[in-house]
Amino acid sequence: MKCIKKLRVKNFKKLADATFEFNDDINILVGDNECGKSSVLEAIELCLNLSHRGRQISPEVLAELFNSDCVETYLKGDKSQTSLPELLIEAYLDGTPDLRGTNNSEGQDTQGIYVKMLFNSDLSPYYEPFIASGNVLTVPFELYRIEWMSFAWTPLVQLARPVGCLFVDPARLHPTLGRSRYINTIINASVDKYARPTLNLNYRQLKIQFNEKPDVKAINTKLNEGHELTAKNLKIVADIGPSGSWDSNLSLAVDDVSFSHIGKGEQNQIQIKVAIQNKAKDVDILMLEEPENHLSHINLIQLISYIEQKNSGKQIFLTTHSSYVLNKLSINKLCLLAKEYVKLKDIDANTVTTLKRLPGYDTLRTVLAQKVILVEGPSDELVLKKIYHMLKSRLPEEDGIDIIVVRGIGFKVYLDIAKALDHPVRVVKDNDGDYQKNIIDWRDKYYKDCDFIECFSPQDNAQHSLEPALVAANSHTVVALDKLAKVMLFPQTYRREYAACTDLAAKRSFMNDWYDTPKKKVDSAIRIFDTSETISYPEYLTRAITFDT
Repeated sequence: MKCIKKLRVKNFKKLADATFEFNDDINILVGDNECGKSSVLEAIELCLNLSHRGRQISPEVLAELFNSDCVETYLKGDKSQTSLPELLIEAYLDGTPDLRGTNNSEGQDTQGIYVKMLFNSDLSPYYEPFIASGNVLTVPFELYRIEWMSFAWTPLVQLARPVGCLFVDPARLHPTLGRSRYINTIINASVDKYARPTLNLNYRQLKIQFNEKPDVKAINTKLNEGHELTAKNLKIVADIGPSGSWDSNLSLAVDDVSFSHIGKGEQNQIQIKVAIQNKAKDVDILMLEEPENHLSHINLIQLISYIEQKNSGKQIFLTTHSSYVLNKLSINKLCLLAKEYVKLKDIDANTVTTLKRLPGYDTLRTVLAQKVILVEGPSDELVLKKIYHMLKSRLPEEDGIDIIVVRGIGFKVYLDIAKALDHPVRVVKDNDGDYQKNIIDWRDKYYKDCDFIECFSPQDNAQHSLEPALVAANSHTVVALDKLAKVMLFPQTYRREYAACTDLAAKRSFMNDWYDTPKKKVDSAIRIFDTSETISYPEYLTRAITFDT
């Protein structure tokens, strides 16, 4: 099996100087928008195929590839030839012994390929007049050359690429991005090489038959009647030369509808499935750009199951914003592009299994958020948002604070992800009547040595959950508790049952006993979130939602 073990990138798009290590099978690239996920895939395509999103490299394309900072440094510098920026991409490979050598930036004796784009010193006589004008606004990429070589010092050529690489990206179907060429790349990946001569022969025969049609002959008879256009024989014919071969003219059709005109979701599925089906033997490395795009939930489930079943023998790279894709394909294959590149490989095996079986949980929020608060239920989420809005006049998500309800899988799964990534996390948790057991001992069991994880809970065992804690925070006077009760209780309950309580102790007891179902708790939290009344909130909740700016 051929695969990329490591990628070294310098001065390519967003990647000024970066190194990435990969898994041999699946690599799931995630990160915020504009973090460089697509740039990693493009760097792989450029190194292995010497193309950029299906386009051959030209001076115009080069201008798109170079990192903007290195271009800016050149333009602000002395503009000497030695200051001209260079682009380097190295793919350190496995399964390619013929590519083994020391021709790489690290001087390692290993397998691999590199592509380098640099100034062609043979064109120095043309560079001096260029900078002599004093009006240098760009890098003269027209004077650049491209080195594409193996680590064994062997020059590479397009027709004999040592590693088969296919980049599947639905955006390429746009007409301005070479739609036909891209579709034919997909077709070529799936057609057996022994079937290609047959296709070509039959296609040429069809075009010859077209030329012999009586209607076509009649048109050609009138086309140059009297030889007014030329003394020679002029005809309209189907091209049977090399440029008219089957692979440049055939396209895909689905139920007799042209591939480019079917739904985007169906396009996406077909492209990916064709690319990874067993017949695509020439593809060693498959790259997928956000496979979830344009797909309903059920279609996404079916597609990811297909990828799971068919990925044997291929190294797969995909970018995604879908927690389902991440969980189902295995969260321990995650490659996070953030301030630092992190592979999530040391996560607990039971957590990986849990998420593969229950992939519907939004784990990506824990991975991507800068500030995370984990809570047990929607009531905690709503009250925390209310407190933050009261303090800041805006919701916490507007300041990058993500409050995540852990729901059925509990805190452990999310904390395992946080521990593997060293991500700061705050936990708001009920003590359930035993602070020592459910907070102190629980903390020591799950994250004792993780100082980046904090837990917030009332220490008083009587305040066993959110509602008793709210009651305690508003029980200093009857007036304060009445105000809270009017907000939290149903109007009828407040007027009849609560009003029948004669003193503070009875009212407090009624409030604590009232919340015996989850529905009552959520309804009360919604009313708290919507109220304009000023009530007091438990100190542990205020601390949990307060971040240093």
